[in-house]
Amino acid sequence: MNGQTGTHDAPPEAGMTDGDRALVAWLHMDAVLRPARPGWAYGSLAGLLLGVGRLFTPAPWPDGEHPPGEPGKCFIESVLWANDCAGELAYVEGWAWDVAYPVEHAWCSPADGTVRDLTWPHPGAAYLSVPVAPEAASALMGHHGGPLLHHNGMPGPAAMEWMRDGVPAELLVNVGRAVPAL
Repeated sequence: MNGQTGTHDAPPEAGMTDGDRALVAWLHMDAVLRPARPGWAYGSLAGLLLGVGRLFTPAPWPDGEHPPGEPGKCFIESVLWANDCAGELAYVEGWAWDVAYPVEHAWCSPADGTVRDLTWPHPGAAYLSVPVAPEAASALMGHHGGPLLHHNGMPGPAAMEWMRDGVPAELLVNVGRAVPAL
């Protein structure tokens, strides 16, 4: 997966749920309103997510158990869990469609692209994010003092760098489904 081009390898709407379509349309609206500045790869966090993000398949916690993470602590819970799983999970951060609207969120995903949401007792309707290698996510979060993409409702420092320069391909993990172009 190339972190710079923003190309999509799936036909439009391929395998998308209603939740996926709603989340992609919501991000697309924002991306259209904020074109990239001269010299920047993306004009908004929405543009970045549509360019290099991936869609993930919602799933209940395995074996019907309740997720082990503390609600409201998705970013730290997810990066710690991904790091503890010896390369079996990617750290994924972006947006999840909750009951009626998108929410800044983080979770983990194994190679099959299913969501392992450590902090929500019921899966969201859709998940779209940038999947990052856990060790790289930990280092960046430590360096920037918080989540990769989100900071108090605004793009975080890592997201600003990625919006300007693109996401370094070596940080990305190839999990989830490509986001079809609208």
